[in-house]
Amino acid sequence: MTKDEVRAKWAVAKRMVEITEDEYASHNVEAQAIKFVKTKLQIAIYYLSQLDEHDSNYTMPFTGEQMKKALKAPITKQNVKDAADWCHQCRLIRDKACTTWNYEEEKTA
Repeated sequence: MTKDEVRAKWAVAKRMVEITEDEYASHNVEAQAIKFVKTKLQIAIYYLSQLDEHDSNYTMPFTGEQMKKALKAPITKQNVKDAADWCHQCRLIRDKACTTWNYEEEKTA
């Protein structure tokens, strides 16, 4: 996939996990939990977008519905654990796949 195709594929998910100004400014336990979950999902989406850029085959460790549920207030310990696990799984998938990626720049005339 091209970078533009990858950007378009993940645009909605990236908007879902953006940390709002209110969340960023708040320091209560709920705000800390939502920031943690969103940050972990941002990292997971980054790893998955890298896989798409390199046309790697992979199985998503979570569904869109699971992601929506994890972002729904109130944030539970299970939501936090799931987000951390998904991020870790995405990193492992990316790390395994990147050993076969070609990092050479394409030559253009």
